Amino acid sequence: MINKFLDRLILALVAILLLNACNEQSRKDSSHSTEKDANKMARRSADTIVTTYIDDFENFKNAIYKQDVTKMKTFFDFPLRADTTQIWEAIYDNMDQGKRPETIPVTFTSEDFEKNHKYLFNDAFVQSLQKIDGKQLYEQGEFTTAKTSTQDQSFYMLAHFDNSIRSLQLSLMYSGWKDENGEEMSEGESAIIFFFKVTTTNHLVFDKVLFAG
Repeated sequence: MINKFLDRLILALVAILLLNACNEQSRKDSSHSTEKDANKMARRSADTIVTTYIDDFENFKNAIYKQDVTKMKTFFDFPLRADTTQIWEAIYDNMDQGKRPETIPVTFTSEDFEKNHKYLFNDAFVQSLQKIDGKQLYEQGEFTTAKTSTQDQSFYMLAHFDNSIRSLQLSLMYSGWKDENGEEMSEGESAIIFFFKVTTTNHLVFDKVLFAG
């Protein structure tokens, strides 16, 4: 009888020790995550103090303009799930077909971003983003850039802030391809829409990409 009681007591003590160890690890993980996020936001806000989402939008514009990969990465919460963000599709859309892998990876990591950021944020995105007037976007909730024309097609960007769901949407709009006479063909119109969540601290975090057209 005493032996059974001791066995149960030992098992209970072991269970308590394991539970405490798990809780301690959870606290450490949470603390590490909080510290990592704080360091990320501190690096991002080095140029502009973030009091509104437009402040962080200007940080994003600056990082894209300077091609500051380290700073650009702070706008992402890596690793990303590829099937929910569609980020690989956005990259492959700007990549020569021969360079595309046969299968889409399940995740998208920080290292993947370093290798592919120029495919994700192509020249049309970079040029259009710099034309957005942050002040007007903040005051009116949206801003449409002037159209940029190339030999083959034209593009522009529509920025829209949805306050109800705290989401900033950057739509890169492509006009139809031009025919041999230089006339734009409407059936070629398309868009790629980048969604950024706006946190309670007014920081932007990449959410997903959608395609239209």
